[in-house]
Amino acid sequence: MSDAVFWAIVDRSAARADDPDAQLEALRTELEALDAESVAGFIRAFEGQMDRAYSWELWGAGYVAYGGMSDDGFVYFRRWLISRGRADFERLLASPDDLPLLVPTDAEGLEFEEFAYVAVDLWSEKTGDQDPPFGLAADGLGTEPRGRPFQEDPAALAQRYPKTWARFGERPLG
Repeated sequence: MSDAVFWAIVDRSAARADDPDAQLEALRTELEALDAESVAGFIRAFEGQMDRAYSWELWGAGYVAYGGMSDDGFVYFRRWLISRGRADFERLLASPDDLPLLVPTDAEGLEFEEFAYVAVDLWSEKTGDQDPPFGLAADGLGTEPRGRPFQEDPAALAQRYPKTWARFGERPLG
């Protein structure tokens, strides 16, 4: 599946981003119209975007927003970011410190673990196979993120992520 088709599907589901359950249903509806191989293509494209977002710069912004972020938390954060659609995704890859500009003031979290499971579950339903020949392997666990690691020191975080620190440094979401 091309990136353009992948993002068109995600962007249409992101129109319901204010309601996670509705967004999951919108994504499922989009994917149900595809055959199993196309759903597999969506999963591979999703994995590719997860890999693109596997950077210290992005992890650091999430770390500030939550007051800390585990490996799993960073996986779920990247899933949330993808679920927001292409424009938000590309914006944060280019400038992770823009994170506060994308987060509603009433946000309780920036994770969307379930977003990744819709396509895998649907693929299993379409094929009858419970063990797909692919997985959500692009979580990056076991490898180092790209870029320069962030320091966990508050002063260093405030300097590296001034906008994110101003919004979340003293009032993290986590």
